[in-house]
Amino acid sequence: MDNRLQAADAYVLALRTGEIPASKNASQYLARDVVLTVGSGARKNTISGYDDVLARISGEWPNTPVFFRGFWSPARLEGDKARVDATFPPMGAAPAEVHLTFSFNGDGKISTVDQEVVAQPPAQPTDTIPDTARGLINGALRNNTPMSVAYVDEDGKPSLSLRGSVQVYSPTQLSIWMRQKTGGMAAAIAKNPNIALLYRDSNTRSTLVVQGIGHVETDPEICARVWNLIQDVEQKHETHESGCALIIDVTKMQGGTPRGGVRMERKA
Repeated sequence: MDNRLQAADAYVLALRTGEIPASKNASQYLARDVVLTVGSGARKNTISGYDDVLARISGEWPNTPVFFRGFWSPARLEGDKARVDATFPPMGAAPAEVHLTFSFNGDGKISTVDQEVVAQPPAQPTDTIPDTARGLINGALRNNTPMSVAYVDEDGKPSLSLRGSVQVYSPTQLSIWMRQKTGGMAAAIAKNPNIALLYRDSNTRSTLVVQGIGHVETDPEICARVWNLIQDVEQKHETHESGCALIIDVTKMQGGTPRGGVRMERKA
């Protein structure tokens, strides 16, 4: 096997795993003055020198969990350079593709690495909740990723709570069934209706950050619909009589999902 292909494959193994044996093996193929460029177009970051480049393929970096799941091609020669390409399964915060081009010095050591990162298409702005976000929110509890809700309590202090009953109520609204209609979150929302929610699934690197204005709903028909939207396990907490419906008018939602980015914004 051509030494240049061995060098490229060793480098990629270290890059996508961060494991110490792989990094140690790759180190023998790096020139002392090796230069790594990461990014694309005008947004490129340059890392120079053996120690700093080796550090970038050692241990766990923010994209290591992404790279580990990638579909990497074997190294191939293109003229006097080596090339490796990768694509990735659907994830939220992840590149669409990565392309590595290796150059070598007279001793066959890697002298430059061009790591081109192809980003996912930017999220298209919308004033309604995208279907990609709808699916994540409605399935959050079943997915073992219940949403976190932030609000200001009755004493004016920040408060966080996990809520398994969050559902998409309308194209611009979320709903929550609160187990107590007096005190707690219901009373807090009456004083300060500002509310925020967070969805995070690290397995798919999906994140949704939501801002909105909440109100406790008293219309029996709306309350019945919110109750019927929540999951069976939430209904079995037997809070139909003691609880109440919270409707959240979403003013902003942003983040990333396996089906693309989310960028929703509308006036309250």
